[in-house]
Amino acid sequence: MMGTQRVIRAAVVGGGAFGECHVRTLASMPDVELAGLYTLEPARGAELCQRYGGIVYASLEALASAPDLDLVCVVTPEDAHFESFRVLAEHGKAVYVEKPLATSLTEARAMVELSRSITAMSGHCLRFESRIAHVLTQQDRLGPVRHMSFRNKRTRREKEVYGRVHPAYGIFCHDIELANAFARQRFHRVCALETRFSEGQADGMNILIEYPDGATCSIEGGWYLPTQEGLAENDRCSLDFASGTFEIHLPSMGFTFLDANGCRFLNQQYEHNVYGMEFGALRAALEYLVRCLRTGTRPAISTIEDGYEAIRLVEAALASAQTGQWVNSEEPQQRGE
Repeated sequence: MMGTQRVIRAAVVGGGAFGECHVRTLASMPDVELAGLYTLEPARGAELCQRYGGIVYASLEALASAPDLDLVCVVTPEDAHFESFRVLAEHGKAVYVEKPLATSLTEARAMVELSRSITAMSGHCLRFESRIAHVLTQQDRLGPVRHMSFRNKRTRREKEVYGRVHPAYGIFCHDIELANAFARQRFHRVCALETRFSEGQADGMNILIEYPDGATCSIEGGWYLPTQEGLAENDRCSLDFASGTFEIHLPSMGFTFLDANGCRFLNQQYEHNVYGMEFGALRAALEYLVRCLRTGTRPAISTIEDGYEAIRLVEAALASAQTGQWVNSEEPQQRGE
């Protein structure tokens, strides 16, 4: 068990927009020392380290083998999570791997096995979003969930970057993981339809999930919003329990800023920086992981197994969209396997 007073040294693999978010968050945490990062773009890495601290590691192996490094966040493109996770796990590092866990069931299964000997979490940090976390912690008194609905809309511009993967991976994996968390069980079956109105990757998707106890979940959305600065996301979820219903909107539509560029809706739940301190779901998730490291306990929230179950459901939804049929939980779901 680690000493309760020792500072946790952390690093990041990946230097993109989310990589910077992780670097900035770690640098703002009082019980964490930012050791640095590794990125395929050294100039970008040097810029981030100059701004937030730490060093640029010459390679993934150099970072993984650093003896004084405790925790590493993997924030690479979605299909590159596995290799970084494997190397870090083999060196015994604690790992926080951004969502989705992987983009194939084969890699996700391997990551579950690798995680058994280390402290690790999947990056479904919306489990720590204050409103969603409130509902999750109140479930025992709310009674069973009856129906869940999630809607996620993103700007069409985002497809230029995140269209590298299907929206089921790029947009809906958070909702799918949350649906599993609220249902507290594996899904029974799923059906899905794709929306396509532009070249390349599907533009959106509608997913219907049924759980063994009869609970249902609907998920819809995609890269639908006109590209503009005022509103980059338009999300909401409705959670129906035996004793009541919760409605949650992201961002909070009650917090706006109006200027010459129009009306902006500000999100305080993620990447919210005040006085040089980072707040929101990612900070809360990383604080939780640091606490697990300090106490020598395995994470019980956003586990690697939770991330794997989300991948199973994503692959089932993609199979359903291809075949036009319901796909059951027990059926093979990896495309190409």
